[in-house]
Amino acid sequence: MANQIKYLGNVKMPFDSMIKLTKKSGTRVDATFDTERSSYHKNRNKTELAFSKKIQKLYGPNKSVCYFYRYTNPRLSEIIPTSFWKKYKMDKNEARVQILHHPPGTVSIPHIDRYDSMMRDSGISKNAQKHKKVRRLWITMTDPKLGHALFVGSDVAYNLKKGTILTFNKNTPHSGCNVGYEDRYVLTVTGFNGQKTR
Repeated sequence: MANQIKYLGNVKMPFDSMIKLTKKSGTRVDATFDTERSSYHKNRNKTELAFSKKIQKLYGPNKSVCYFYRYTNPRLSEIIPTSFWKKYKMDKNEARVQILHHPPGTVSIPHIDRYDSMMRDSGISKNAQKHKKVRRLWITMTDPKLGHALFVGSDVAYNLKKGTILTFNKNTPHSGCNVGYEDRYVLTVTGFNGQKTR
């Protein structure tokens, strides 16, 4: 792994149980074409907005490859061990835990995250100081599989052991893909850097 992707180690969690939770009642499913997500056009400067529009235009004609799933369930935060929240200095009560599911042949388009929906759902969307402290951890949920990759700038994370934790600069364009033949699951934990669990 090169400079744009920061490797933070490995964590053990009941990933299989978490994945099964995606099929349970109480789980919110966000299944959309990535090219049609309005969040990629919000809170952007002129250059970033031009980039988002360019990507949307490039991927729009083949939008079926950009259809994948995002799952949230309050139980996910409870499943994550207390030691994790303490180690990474995040307050689980202020964090969003989400599972990304890419079936074979799907991608997330190149984009930059601004975490607007997370900030809005937390009721602190207008808090600029909090926004500066947003941090996302990206965790593999399955063993290494053919075609499962994360791209950050010119770097790629591939062939990662289950439970690998990564992070990267939110201002760097990134994308993910499953160009293999088995489902790809990734856990993202988005919270505020330096916040300790109550």
